[in-house]
Amino acid sequence: MSAPSKLRAAILIISETASKDPTTDKGIAALQEVFTRIAGDRWDANETRIVPDNVHDIQRSIKGWCDGTDPINLIATSGGTGFAQKDVTPEAVTPLIHKHAPGLM
Repeated sequence: MSAPSKLRAAILIISETASKDPTTDKGIAALQEVFTRIAGDRWDANETRIVPDNVHDIQRSIKGWCDGTDPINLIATSGGTGFAQKDVTPEAVTPLIHKHAPGLM
């Protein structure tokens, strides 16, 4: 019997600073550690990307991961959720959700 394949997660960091200098980002390593430590061998979280606070860049990343021939099972986002005018993650992601799951946000 073959081992079940791992679920695939992607990590999307939304940050003006980190999009210009990826060495400033601490989110990718922290989230990958969570997947490794808590999820064990059930998840592969190697797909990562850093984009600026821009609706089109955020949506392009998510759509690319979801609409491909081998879609991602889960996308974890970090950043762009403050109250500054440039923080647009909720506005970028909301129109892409087909079925809302209150309480998981």
